[in-house]
Order: sequence, then C-alpha cells, then structure tokens
Amino acid sequence: MTFRNLGFKWLLRVSSALIIVGLLVEIASLLWFHPLSFVLFAFVGASLIGLGIVVYLASLVFVASPKGEKHG
Repeated sequence: MTFRNLGFKWLLRVSSALIIVGLLVEIASLLWFHPLSFVLFAFVGASLIGLGIVVYLASLVFVASPKGEKHG
C-alpha cells in the first residue's frame, strides 16, 4: 500500500491528531511539577508534534499528483 492509496484527507487527520495529542501532552507537562515533566515535554510532546509535521509534509510530497496527471 502506497501513500497515494491512503488518501490525503486521512493523512491530514492523522497528522492533525498527532499534533493535537503532542500539544495536550505538553500542556499536561507544564501543569505537572516533577522532574519527569521536562522529559515528557521535551521528548514525548515534541516527538509527537514533530511526527505530525513529518506526516503532513510526507502527505504533501507523496500524495499530491504530478502536474501532468489528471484527477478522475
């Protein structure tokens, strides 16, 4: 299964869900006063947001059709 078969809307939903979960993890870590909250903020939250950005950019590159190809 290729990226093109998955669909652009589905990949946008996945990337936006990853970014939202990453932001929620970072908000939760800011409200939690513990040394592990930095680990949660820096590694888990930032990794989820970064993964969401990578999925979004990959969907732009791999799912978008070339100029000569017609939609149908």
